[in-house]
Amino acid sequence: MIHLKNYKLTNNITVGQLLSWISNPTEESKSHILKLIEHRIENRYLKHIKPNYVDSGFLIMAICCFIIETIQSFKEGEEDTHGKGRKIFQDFFNSNSEIFPGFGEISDDFYWLIRCGILHQSETKNGWRILRNGKLLNTKEYSINAR
Repeated sequence: MIHLKNYKLTNNITVGQLLSWISNPTEESKSHILKLIEHRIENRYLKHIKPNYVDSGFLIMAICCFIIETIQSFKEGEEDTHGKGRKIFQDFFNSNSEIFPGFGEISDDFYWLIRCGILHQSETKNGWRILRNGKLLNTKEYSINAR
């Protein structure tokens, strides 16, 4: 079994290196940690939803839900979001209202009917639709533009 500190997070970075950056919070170590987070989000999520790469609004929205939960849990220092998902999405949409106008007001519906529906039952609930055109959020027609 591989010793955890030698476990590779990327081709060049081990858990041991990450732990040393965390225990020594200099500007350089913070920069290394931010680059690691950027690498993780880019390679796990963003590169898969680039324009003309994925033509599924449903898949794009599923990945967006992963990103929201990841970023907000990092921001709040949560190691595990079990039982905290609803609050994670509320906090994310409320703190990013300029980018996602109107989502704070529907954060509970978004969490339960879109995020949980997509990730647990592979469908949205209560008539919500994921489109690839139109307004970002249309609460009258229960639609979200995944692009």
